[in-house]
Amino acid sequence: MAGSYFRWFKNNEGNASCQNRGEENAIPEPSRGGVHKYSFEELAKATGDFSNNNRVGLGGSGQVYKGTLPNGKQVAIKRLQYNSDPEKQRMELLFEDEVKTISRTCHRNIVEVVGYCSEEADRLIVYEFVSNNCLKSHIYVGRRQQKTVTAPIDWPTRMKIALGTAEGLAYLHEKCKGKPRIIHRDIKSDNILLDDEFNPKIGDFGISKEFADSKTHVSTIPKGTPDYLAPEHCTEDGQNKRLTDKSDVFSFGVVLLELITGKLAVFEKERREYIFLTIWAVPLLKQILDAEYQDLDAENCKELFDSKLPNNFEKNDMKRLIYCAVACVYKPANLRPHMCKIVKVLNGDLEPKTIWVRSDCKYLYRGSPYTPFPQAQGTSSS
Repeated sequence: MAGSYFRWFKNNEGNASCQNRGEENAIPEPSRGGVHKYSFEELAKATGDFSNNNRVGLGGSGQVYKGTLPNGKQVAIKRLQYNSDPEKQRMELLFEDEVKTISRTCHRNIVEVVGYCSEEADRLIVYEFVSNNCLKSHIYVGRRQQKTVTAPIDWPTRMKIALGTAEGLAYLHEKCKGKPRIIHRDIKSDNILLDDEFNPKIGDFGISKEFADSKTHVSTIPKGTPDYLAPEHCTEDGQNKRLTDKSDVFSFGVVLLELITGKLAVFEKERREYIFLTIWAVPLLKQILDAEYQDLDAENCKELFDSKLPNNFEKNDMKRLIYCAVACVYKPANLRPHMCKIVKVLNGDLEPKTIWVRSDCKYLYRGSPYTPFPQAQGTSSS
């Protein structure tokens, strides 16, 4: 099952053509929001000439360095890299999109862009420095992480991260200043950064998409990380290009499942046998939902919860997390809740059953999240 997602993504990843988008899409001069245009020399000096000692991250689009500006402010500087002309063109578009999009946001749960550099062939983006790594490094402690992460984050902190991330997404979808609204398109635990107090900040807006209030969707080639990609975008022919905010909602639901289980979105169930977390969790979620939370300490529930932590969670908090996760992941796209409603459930303003009622359990198909195709429905069980 996991293999089919990856095959689809690989076949469709390069289908979108880069087009010259004209002057209206050029990066505006740094007159708004305090976004500053830096010279390459300034950023090279801030990072010790991009010393490996200051490198804090490596991604598909380039390397990230820790730097210090002349005023003493610590920043993270992403230096985009490319190896060919087509790749250069793609990086140019990613650079423009990310700077334009994130520079007009202002929210405590969104990474702040401080400035950028566009000088000859060099493209760099300067962000606030978020010191406590990404969420993934804290909820999954593998062999490589054991030296840097001493203990997984506790349940109250996970609830705090879930709520903060939901608030950041609700802001992008509905409250972002100016128009159009923003679909992130790559929500995952790698892109949720944590500060010293474990406040979450959504980052990496390189493939985000803007859409006007008057529109219900954007037509585009689906992108994002396959492990978190909504199933309606994973058809065999790859023709479902109707991108909506519900695509982010699905990805957020996968992050909630990671917070609950302590497992990766795709994890090794047996030696060299990988499975999607959204598939593995189905029978366990059905047991819990069918029992209507009479006893979350029961043995048949414990397998779902992160085994690295004691089951000393606040039961109402866990109920809210689970209800939000299943509503985001297992409902058809048009029935998934909006992020503003998720926020209200997570902070206790709405009852969990406002987004998932008993009859919704029909969407918990054994084998995969809900997809609008017969083969998915054929895997259902009572």
